[in-house]
Amino acid sequence: MKCSRDEFLTAVETWRDRPCAIHLHTTEINGALVATFQSASTAGVLEFSSHPLLEPLRVDLSLADEFEFGIPERETSDVDFELVREVADEMILARVSDKLTFSMTRLIDPFAGSLVRR
Repeated sequence: MKCSRDEFLTAVETWRDRPCAIHLHTTEINGALVATFQSASTAGVLEFSSHPLLEPLRVDLSLADEFEFGIPERETSDVDFELVREVADEMILARVSDKLTFSMTRLIDPFAGSLVRR
């Protein structure tokens, strides 16, 4: 579902101190890593920490003009809600001029979270 920048930042704020899979889709970088989300500024700069990184990773989404997020429990029937809440990951996307530049998935699986702390 598409959302505004403010809705995007509000949604991502609830992921603070949670492990996330980050994927950068740019000309310079096209790869993923697992890190812990630390903060988001009102301008759209997200900050992450991860064991192999000595400095925090900062992702500047201030130029992004289209945002989207998927919340699995909103997209399934009530019968599946409890199971979906236990196993499904939420995802947030950001695009610049219709080009996907950033995606982040909140990892619910405890094993995935342990990858950040190694």
